[in-house]
Amino acid sequence: MCFQSPPAHSQTVICDFMTTVQEIRNKVKMFRPTSQEVNLFDPNLNDKSTRLFKFKDNQDNKFKIWTFTDTVKLETPLATSLLFSINFPDKVFLANKIMKDISDVGIVFTDNSMDKQIQSCIELLNDDLKSLQFDNKEGLTVYGNSLQLTLKYDRKLLPEIEVCIKIKSIIELNFPDKGNETDYSDLPIDLRQILLKFESLAITDDFERDELIEGLSTRQRKDLIKVIEPKLKEINLFLDTFGDKPLTEGAIGLQSLAELVMELTFHK
Repeated sequence: MCFQSPPAHSQTVICDFMTTVQEIRNKVKMFRPTSQEVNLFDPNLNDKSTRLFKFKDNQDNKFKIWTFTDTVKLETPLATSLLFSINFPDKVFLANKIMKDISDVGIVFTDNSMDKQIQSCIELLNDDLKSLQFDNKEGLTVYGNSLQLTLKYDRKLLPEIEVCIKIKSIIELNFPDKGNETDYSDLPIDLRQILLKFESLAITDDFERDELIEGLSTRQRKDLIKVIEPKLKEINLFLDTFGDKPLTEGAIGLQSLAELVMELTFHK
């Protein structure tokens, strides 16, 4: 039997990708990152990530680095009431309306609901944003629960991580999360009761979920699986009703519980 070698172009692409992954690992090696294969499509970049790095710095700040075709996305948890993006109209929570084009910073996109506060935030972040020197393929996105920097591969990453920490600190200090005023009235009654019962376990952050799983007792695991596993189909059908619209807080909570149960059953 004769096997053909992959085309030279294919071999080059694979080689280049492996080199890039190793370069990223080397840039953040002081944090001892873990790495895993993923298959995540990012609608804002219209691109797919196939590799995820996770690590903590020496102050216990958590980070993820997603690798895309020409860029990486540096992500850290955030708690804020703001929603905006720089250089990328956001297709997830629809911060896609141009608020302002700022010299040496970029184009600021919002959903127009908090433009006054976002203007104040940009002014506070002005020096740090300018220090990043974004080009048109780079930018920043602020969600209620995460801060993301999209950067080209040639970035050193350690300086960007330092700026990321500063930006996170300024935003959380001056524009904190509104607190838990979540209304779950959009959920079907049975799913709402499940979320209210297990709300403290509905964690979106991968790091925190991993820590949560490690701390769950056998009894807690069995209770979760017993209640939620039979409802997974109903939860997925409910999530599908959103289509291209952003998920509500209740829907995000249900999605997090479903993901938690799937991880627990996978590792049984």
